[in-house]
Amino acid sequence: MKRLAVLAALWGVGAATAQTTPVLYPKLSKTLDSLAYVDQWPMQQLFKQLPDSAGRHLEQVEKENYARHQPVLEKIVRQIGYPGFRQVGEKSSNNFWLLVQHADAHPAFQRQVLGLMLPEVKRQNASAVNYAYLTDRVALNAGQPLEYGTQVEYKGPGLGKAVPRSLRDPKNVDKRRAAMGMEPLQQYLDRMSASHEQMNKPK
Repeated sequence: MKRLAVLAALWGVGAATAQTTPVLYPKLSKTLDSLAYVDQWPMQQLFKQLPDSAGRHLEQVEKENYARHQPVLEKIVRQIGYPGFRQVGEKSSNNFWLLVQHADAHPAFQRQVLGLMLPEVKRQNASAVNYAYLTDRVALNAGQPLEYGTQVEYKGPGLGKAVPRSLRDPKNVDKRRAAMGMEPLQQYLDRMSASHEQMNKPK
């Protein structure tokens, strides 16, 4: 099974410890955590090369999950805007971002959330790293060059090595990444290549 490992590498992005301080919307926090669990389960099975016990096609399950979650995400944005750390806690806020990151069938919604996210990043109420990933996702879906090189494809012999799908001003990408608290691009690409190899190695 040769499959892009982009989502696999995102498991660790925005990871947070359990929420210990009170949040404004605790029920919403639990909802987001539940949705994120459902969102990630097919990818985890694919990464482990484990079949679905019901015989379903896991990539199709992913798509169905994304479609089912979309109305919920849109309702959240209509009601409270961007659910940041103070609203739902760091873990749940990062989970909301992850769900939006996967809403590629709704690029206008992704752009809307990106616009709502920027002020929260400036207020330290959302993750700058997550903002960088969503910036690149929006650019990719619009056919524009990436700012941070987070969206990759695999080129070369065998399974290939991770390379950015496109990149604006490559010479300064590490400066842009550092400003967002991100590792140098080559370290990220090496990690992506290792994940891709692990995901696709023969059983």
